[in-house]
Amino acid sequence: MSNDLDSKLRAALRPVEPDAGFADRVLARLERGETGAADRTSPRRRAWLSGALAASLVALLVGGHFWQLQRERDAGLEARQQLLEALRVTSEKLDIAYDGVQSQSQRHDEENSGA
Repeated sequence: MSNDLDSKLRAALRPVEPDAGFADRVLARLERGETGAADRTSPRRRAWLSGALAASLVALLVGGHFWQLQRERDAGLEARQQLLEALRVTSEKLDIAYDGVQSQSQRHDEENSGA
């Protein structure tokens, strides 16, 4: 399949000799000042294209800014979740430690009152 694609590409992109008089026609157009599609573009169209390009650039910048804000917000929410989890685990560990101290204190009081 790859060989078939390669052969089709080679056939489509093979060098082709230009028509007779091609060079003369190009030189004549250059002498008349015709340089191609840019000459056929009206000032109104150029202004519209410039405006569209400027609007696209502004949209890109605003979109990038909001994307960055969203990333920072998401990172903040993730950090908040991690902090809440750490506080929950710490609270559980402190409860266990408190219960251990209380039970030791009760045993100590029982030993001293019974002696």
